[in-house]
Amino acid sequence: MDSNENNKGGLSRRAVLARGALAAGAVATMDLLAAEANAQVKKATQAASGYQASPKGNQQCDNCRHWAGGGVCKVVEGSIAAAGWCRLYAKK
Repeated sequence: MDSNENNKGGLSRRAVLARGALAAGAVATMDLLAAEANAQVKKATQAASGYQASPKGNQQCDNCRHWAGGGVCKVVEGSIAAAGWCRLYAKK
């Protein structure tokens, strides 16, 4: 018997597995995109991070790995001074 003769529903086992794999991949991609969107939205407040507009010794925003340039920090919300500092500082 041919496998097509056994398949009265119209879908082969291979087709079902392929569609299941595609669906699983789509769900995983959507989860990653949602997690990335949440990570981008949730920044620490300046108060919670201990942000100050002046450096702490050699540590300052423009030599931190979170610095995005143009007064923007990847992890602290609001306008950030290049010479500022906070507790989330991480050397580049």
